[in-house]
Amino acid sequence: MSTPYIPETAPFSTSQRAWLNGYFAAILTGGNGEGGATMPALALDQPSATLAAPVAEEDFPWHDSSLPLAERLQLASEKPYARKLMAAMAQLDCGACGYLCQTYSEAIARGDEKDLTKCSPGGAETVKTIRQLMQIEAATPSTVTTVTPTPVTTTQGSAMTATPAATPAKEIPGSSRDNPLSARLVSSTLLTHPEAPKDTRHVVIDLLDSGLKYEPGDSLGILPQNDRDLVSAIIDLLGATGGEMVTLATGKRTSLRHALTCEFTLGRSRPDLFTLLAQHVTAADEKSALEQVIAADENPLATADLAEVLERFPSARPPLADLLATLSRLQPRLYSISSSQKAHPSEVHLTVGVVRFESLGRWRSGVASNFLGVRSLPGDEVRVFLQASPKFRLPADPQTPVIMIGPGTGIAPFRAFLEERAATGAASRSWLFFGNQHFEYDFLYKDELSQFLECEALTKLDLAFSRDTAEKVYVQHRMLEQGAEIWRWIEDGAHLYVCGDAKRMAGDVNRALQTIAKSHGGLSAEAAEGFTAKLAKEKRYHKDVY
Repeated sequence: MSTPYIPETAPFSTSQRAWLNGYFAAILTGGNGEGGATMPALALDQPSATLAAPVAEEDFPWHDSSLPLAERLQLASEKPYARKLMAAMAQLDCGACGYLCQTYSEAIARGDEKDLTKCSPGGAETVKTIRQLMQIEAATPSTVTTVTPTPVTTTQGSAMTATPAATPAKEIPGSSRDNPLSARLVSSTLLTHPEAPKDTRHVVIDLLDSGLKYEPGDSLGILPQNDRDLVSAIIDLLGATGGEMVTLATGKRTSLRHALTCEFTLGRSRPDLFTLLAQHVTAADEKSALEQVIAADENPLATADLAEVLERFPSARPPLADLLATLSRLQPRLYSISSSQKAHPSEVHLTVGVVRFESLGRWRSGVASNFLGVRSLPGDEVRVFLQASPKFRLPADPQTPVIMIGPGTGIAPFRAFLEERAATGAASRSWLFFGNQHFEYDFLYKDELSQFLECEALTKLDLAFSRDTAEKVYVQHRMLEQGAEIWRWIEDGAHLYVCGDAKRMAGDVNRALQTIAKSHGGLSAEAAEGFTAKLAKEKRYHKDVY
């Protein structure tokens, strides 16, 4: 049997490849120190030679979603190219792109990743900035630099040591994206009023007998399926049956219908799709339109789904394999878990806002939210995996006060926190700031919150319903009203948690805390600006924003 080796194209340095090649050779030829081939000579006290030796944690001051893009770029202006690209990302580490902000930017810098549109939270602004940075880099006199792939990371982006184990443990299904668990949908219950402008669901998923364990604050990754009607429309536009067998990048063979349903992103169109169509278009007017799309600084059809594109250019029909090669992999969606496993041992609960929006004159549906909240029925398979969030945890000391700020679906992890506190009988003070549009229509978990108050798992509840008053009131306004007491809690060592919208709410909450620090803590304007950063460094200010 030939010994496998790590190819030069693999994302490892020369020394890392040499170590791994020696490692595999030793295992497969019986190398155990007793007469067979020996392991590569790497002493544990020589970290420079190990696969991923512990290094000092790099400081990423721009890795804050509440900072404007211009400010993030300024903070990274003297950093290497890959870090400048990282500053252009949305800074959410949401995983929707299949990377973290750091690893996505490194992949682009190395040239391994060609799709610049994967940071959906950053949108067109991020894409435009990445292109500008790439143009600047291309015009800069060459200096040889190597971007080493980041070692194993958590969702918060901190590096972890990765040392090969002689006998790797078998991974439990559901432990990672590449090894999902085939769970089952139990229910999808409407949380909002049927006439409410928002459609928010409480989704319950049965983990079966998987043995998966999660903590309050963790997230659940969902591997969704595309809308079957959209898939059928694409198959019809291609003149196919859906039964054609296609080969995926992994080498797996599957039907065209299954590939379009489970493997590819259909809701956005990459630039190379239009380049490919232009190579095969036969109608003159379509060819001219495609050339305009390709030449545009901002692709006007970037948000068009594949069916829309094929409808617009009916004479452009490239070979099926080439067409599929231009489609991005369907990415998982991460949802904050809204349950405690102490209360629901074999279940995981989610709070899902069903997304519907208009684009290019057509109504569109969010892939994962509609898959979970609308299209799936009780008993249907849902492929899931757990994503640990070790930096978004209840305090280790049960006596520590907790302040939670979570409007809308941002209440999800705090329902889990409160279930955990109720189950463990936590005696410390806890305070929730919750907001939404209407008290009558979208007061999520109203009855449960009343029960948490009664059993004292929740000490204090402040509400903000922005559309019920002439002047819009949000959670940050309630915080300012309660500024003196919030400051007393902070002085008593309280931990603060924020979950929800990153672009507006998180920044507004941050500014409210700085105002409280000035008004009630006597801090100067300069000291107040650094106050929240200081809390974060003390691991007392936690964010789960998207």
